[in-house]
Amino acid sequence: MIAAVLALALAAPDAPAVTADGLRARHGGVRRLTADVVQVKEGKYWARPFESRVALRYTPERVEWETLAPVRALAVIQGDALWLVGPDGARRDLGPAAGDPKLAAILRFVRALLAVDLDGIERDFVLRYGPGEVTATPRPGSDLGLFRAVRLRFGPDLEIASVELETADEKTRLRFERVQREQRAPAPAPAP
Repeated sequence: MIAAVLALALAAPDAPAVTADGLRARHGGVRRLTADVVQVKEGKYWARPFESRVALRYTPERVEWETLAPVRALAVIQGDALWLVGPDGARRDLGPAAGDPKLAAILRFVRALLAVDLDGIERDFVLRYGPGEVTATPRPGSDLGLFRAVRLRFGPDLEIASVELETADEKTRLRFERVQREQRAPAPAPAP
C-alpha cells in the first residue's frame, strides 16, 4: 500500500490531468496523422516478446498500417473494406466488413482509437480517466468484448504516447514516436 502511494506521489508531477474535454480539444478534428510505431506483442502464442516497426498513416477516410520490420506488409482500412499486402506484394482483399459485425466493430474501433475519438470509443467501451491515461473496458454485449482492457497513455501535451491492448491471450503495446498531425481549422465564431 505504501509503495502504491509513493508511486502515485512520485508520478503525479509528470502525468498530465487527462480529461474528456482536454482530449477533445487536443485531438478533435484531426485531418491527418502520421507516426512511427513500435509494436510489441506478448502472450501465450509468443515464445518471447515480438517487436515490429510500423509506419502509421491516418485520415478519417483511410488508415494505412505499414509494417517495415521484421517483415514488410501493409494493412489498409478504407470505408468498410480491409485489405492486406504481404511481403510478396500481392493484395489480399478481405472484403467489406458489412457482412461481419465483429469485423465492422473492430474497423470502427481502430479508426476511433487512432483519432482519439472518445464518442466513437465509448460506443463499445466504458472510459475511466486517470493521471496520464484513459482506460477503456468493454461494455457488456459489445462486439469488442474480445478485449479485456485498452489503455491509452498521453504525454504532457496530451499527445498519444502509447496504447496497450489486452485480450485473454495476448498483450500488444504500441509506442508512438514522431507523431505529426494536421487538424481542421476551427469553425469561425458567429458574427455578433
